[in-house]
Amino acid sequence: MPEIKIVLSGYTFNSDQTGLGLSTVALIEGEVLTLVDVAHFGRRVILKNALEDIGLSLDDIGRVILTHAHWDHSQNTDMFPNAEIVIHAKELEYSKNPRPSDHATARYFAETLSGQNVLEVDSETVLEPGVKVIETPGHTRGHISVVVDTEQGPVCIGGDAFSDAGALHRGTPALVFWSESEARESIRNIIAESDTIYPGHDRPFKIINQDEIEYLVEAPSIKFTGVLDQMGSTFSVDVALAPNRGTTVQPEACD
Repeated sequence: MPEIKIVLSGYTFNSDQTGLGLSTVALIEGEVLTLVDVAHFGRRVILKNALEDIGLSLDDIGRVILTHAHWDHSQNTDMFPNAEIVIHAKELEYSKNPRPSDHATARYFAETLSGQNVLEVDSETVLEPGVKVIETPGHTRGHISVVVDTEQGPVCIGGDAFSDAGALHRGTPALVFWSESEARESIRNIIAESDTIYPGHDRPFKIINQDEIEYLVEAPSIKFTGVLDQMGSTFSVDVALAPNRGTTVQPEACD
């Protein structure tokens, strides 16, 4: 049966100087070695090194599933020359003319897939035994998630349809760009598929007693470094934790 490994951990935070956009990259070891999301340019070398650490080269990846077209999930598809790229047809079409408030979808995204082997799905699709794509719109127009039947039971790689553990209580992902009502329905559909979630910007967790979660891995660490000259230049880092993160719904997504 297929198994899942975390290649790169997702994080739920930003800074006042840049959007970090650190999304989860998951590997499905099934009939085809499959990555779900591929991170952004800033993690390009880190992604390559992380795959090498588990004995894989870029050429070994036979499939890339993009949960959606946002830059932090999708910029590195060209690293995988042998991969079929799976994306929802509505997401690909939408990416050519995204809403003005959708700052995370680059209008050039569709062009980055030119010349690649692209499989557009438009409904629930079984890609191989034990691996299926389900429609989970709301965060974006054509968002998809992946349900994997593992030896431990079904697992859903949620992408940003289930962005973090807090989505369980909010009933929505942290950001909604397309439709709040569809985002809420997608959360319910994911929970109906599996109580084990690999979110887009958080650690994998299991839902306990409907409203509690148990993380399945230890919290990853992240290190910040800076280039300082010899004239005494420095910088500071202030950490402000918001344990009860709310939902940001773009005005056009209110329904």
